[in-house]
Amino acid sequence: MEAPRVRFKVLGPLEVVADGRALPLGGSKQRTLLATLLVHANTPVPGERLCDAVWGENPPASAQANIRSYVAALRRVLNKAAGEDRLSMGHRGYELRVRPDEVDLHRFEDLAERGRAALAAGEHRAAAGHLGRALDLWRGEAFDRVAHHEALHIEAARLEESRLVAFEGYAEARLALGEHLDAVAVLQAQTARYPLRESLWAKLMVAQYRCGRPGDALTSYTLARAALRNELGLEPGAELRRLHRAVLTRDPALGAAPAPVPPARPAPSWRTVSQLPLDTPDFTGRHLVMSRAAALLEPAADAGAAPSPTTTPVVVLTGPSGTGKTALATRLAHLLRHAFPDGQLFLRLDGARGIRRPPGALLSDLLLSLGVAGSSLPEATVDRAAMFRSLLCGRQVLLVLDDARDEAQIRPLLPGSSRSAVLVTSTARLDGLEDAHLVDVPPLDDEEAQALLRRLTDCRRLDAEPAAARRVVTACAGLPLALRVAGARLAAHPRLPLQDLADGLDAARYETPDGHTDEDRTDEQRAVRAAAAVGYQGLGPDAAWAFRALGLLPSPEFPGWVLAALLDEPDTDRWADALLDAHLIQVCAIDAQGQPRYRMHDALHAHAAERALAEEPPAWRRAAVARVLDGWLLRLRTAGDRLVRGGPADIVRGGTVDPFGWLESERTNLVTAVEFAAADSGYGAQAAALAAAMENVCHLRNWWEEWERVARAARDRATADDDPVAAAVAQGSLARAAAARGRVDDAAGRFATAIDALDALGEEHHAALLRVHRSFAVADRGMAELAYRDAESAAAVLERLGDAPGRITALRSLGYALVCRQRDAEAIEAGEAALAAAERLGHPLLLADALQLLAVAEIGHGRFGRAARHLHRALAEYRLLRHRPGEAYTLLTMGRLHVGLGPDQAPRALGPLGEAAAVFTELGELRGEALAHYWLGRTHAALGDPARAAGHFTEALGGFRRLRMPVWRERAQLELDAVQRATVESVTAS
Repeated sequence: MEAPRVRFKVLGPLEVVADGRALPLGGSKQRTLLATLLVHANTPVPGERLCDAVWGENPPASAQANIRSYVAALRRVLNKAAGEDRLSMGHRGYELRVRPDEVDLHRFEDLAERGRAALAAGEHRAAAGHLGRALDLWRGEAFDRVAHHEALHIEAARLEESRLVAFEGYAEARLALGEHLDAVAVLQAQTARYPLRESLWAKLMVAQYRCGRPGDALTSYTLARAALRNELGLEPGAELRRLHRAVLTRDPALGAAPAPVPPARPAPSWRTVSQLPLDTPDFTGRHLVMSRAAALLEPAADAGAAPSPTTTPVVVLTGPSGTGKTALATRLAHLLRHAFPDGQLFLRLDGARGIRRPPGALLSDLLLSLGVAGSSLPEATVDRAAMFRSLLCGRQVLLVLDDARDEAQIRPLLPGSSRSAVLVTSTARLDGLEDAHLVDVPPLDDEEAQALLRRLTDCRRLDAEPAAARRVVTACAGLPLALRVAGARLAAHPRLPLQDLADGLDAARYETPDGHTDEDRTDEQRAVRAAAAVGYQGLGPDAAWAFRALGLLPSPEFPGWVLAALLDEPDTDRWADALLDAHLIQVCAIDAQGQPRYRMHDALHAHAAERALAEEPPAWRRAAVARVLDGWLLRLRTAGDRLVRGGPADIVRGGTVDPFGWLESERTNLVTAVEFAAADSGYGAQAAALAAAMENVCHLRNWWEEWERVARAARDRATADDDPVAAAVAQGSLARAAAARGRVDDAAGRFATAIDALDALGEEHHAALLRVHRSFAVADRGMAELAYRDAESAAAVLERLGDAPGRITALRSLGYALVCRQRDAEAIEAGEAALAAAERLGHPLLLADALQLLAVAEIGHGRFGRAARHLHRALAEYRLLRHRPGEAYTLLTMGRLHVGLGPDQAPRALGPLGEAAAVFTELGELRGEALAHYWLGRTHAALGDPARAAGHFTEALGGFRRLRMPVWRERAQLELDAVQRATVESVTAS
């Protein structure tokens, strides 16, 4: 059967794919309209219903006209892709015609029905196959990133329930097949997402028990019970309670529980990534250039080729601005996807106009996209390059580096694998890039240029004025960028004579408002400038204002909300649509809120900046940029608050989103915003506020690299502005970041400098907060006395100043300093005070932190029952917040508790300690890794396995030495000596 030419995807971000390319679907309202038509596919939908879906209860007066405009735009895209009429209007409304196999929703429902039937018939392998394929169709939440009102909300909720039912059937089939270990992994993810669904917890407990982890099954019951009681005030249902009793009594009906085994260190996993931008639907010509470039790249992926080259193939597409190098590279990369099945990476370097990013930052982006945790990134660029080469070794990956500035920017990014390949675009020739193949991308020839223009506008107009059409092509110098802007101008003005357009282009080619003479520019530069000027002149006043405003941004790429912030207008969709229609911006992605992310060509961005400078007053320009920075700050603070309180965040108009996903998607842009603000003396306050908000997020997400960059930028700005308070606060932030990375000496020096400065300035609040952070950083680094004094004094100051969250954190630091001084009873007092205050405040993260501290102190005091109760509560809170470091430290403490209960309980320590070690390794949490190794060593020693214990103690000893943790280093050395003596004595006795 022939594969569908068009595929509609609603089980995740809304997409329409034709011939392997995602189609441009327009702005947010147009996408909402398409989603509504897909829900009612093959059925006429009245215009009034579409208005309700797009605007809710308050449609504008022009709603019906706007609906007709959106439908017309979608018709052009869909009908052209499908090769037939798919979207039409009749007397009963608008109808989108689709085939059953074209919509992922319809395929999901068909596969789910087959799976349920197979499960009912006892055909578990077939059921798992059908249901697994049904679930694989989901790429996120249904209609994700589509702004919608009540009708789509109801449909999305129905689909989510259907997905959950299908998942439960899938898990049931996997358990029936005996695939318990795999079932645990998928069930843990779902219980974290849906903690109130008892049926998921029941299946997880069964799977864990059958994997030989009854302790984990009991922990899951505790977590389920805590979630139900905290959220609903209810106890678990009869089925879950029966299962709990069965685990406690080891009921044979549950199935056999094998003996527990020590967890192995997880092997690094490869995450296939495809980051290619949308292909250009009307791409024209370039057959010879593409053939040559493809021939140079494809042998890299031929595993059977012999002899194999020892260097990575590198192809540089070079040519003037506007020749379509990025579009060519994108088309070529899409065509070569089959040759590079392990992934296609795409990185924009933003050439000479953008903010120059060092190779270390670019490598950070690449490694993060491959799944490396931010806290695991090496600090040195050379080490990052080595990690990147190691990850790509032996893999078939295509790396596209767009708009490179020079050779120095490229060299550290090159993989070492001959099976990977690199495709670079640059206006520079990059002659100094060793072993690279330079492929010139010239302007289109006359035939290709004419063909492109004919695809962009009505051919009859071109045929009616052939001489003027030739003049337009000549004025555009064969540059696709110029031709697209000129074609868009013609399409937007059906009555505009070609002669007038040609005259306008010729006149604009020789305008020199910036002082350049005609001889200063190449023909291509004149053509780009002329097209930009003509495109700008064809805009209405509001769209022209929007175009100028975009020139104020530091980068030509921006999220959809930025335009509204620049113009201080609530709804700028119509102006964005006008710029899209004029080919002055393009949609390059859909962001985490379902809003389009746009991009301007560098040459157009430069023209916009020039027009803003010439036409907008300085005060307005500064206010517009300040509104954008304030917008980033508001969104960052909202997301950060949700990290510590849980739940979705209302980050941007258009609906609630997952703060974790939003932060990850905007990670680089947030850093850029801080550095941009810090580069201008007029935005010092915004730079300081953004850096402070980023500090909290970076701490919670283990973003060490980003933390140091924004803190350094804020410190430099404050120093230049002669703002000693802001400079000291930023220095304290750098101290925290250094401590998090294990650089104790560096951190101690920075803390001392910052605190002394703040004391001298009378800034007792800032100084107290830094003392809290220093206390926690140095308590187990041989400076417990200093940690105690810092925390005690800070708690008093923060209580007097009325900073309740700060006081709770200070009490926790005080408790930990007391634990490190082996004063556990006093530590319990401090922890109980912190816990009571956190409960009054209703702050989940502070509550979990206080519980975790109390558990450590109670273990030291020998009260294991109390410690266990605190740990189960803490673990539930951390998991609801998705706070991975807190979860891992709680699991670590659970393992420590089991070790402390004696040799007969030691086997129960292996599960939580193994989980904790895996999370610490993933996060790059060096302190946690060392502690996990220490307690795993203690566990294996209690189990009578001195060889394995010695291996863990050796690892722990190395970690404690590197981290300057003398007390723990001494403990690890004593334990290592003991197991080594036991090994020698055992050999001697035998």
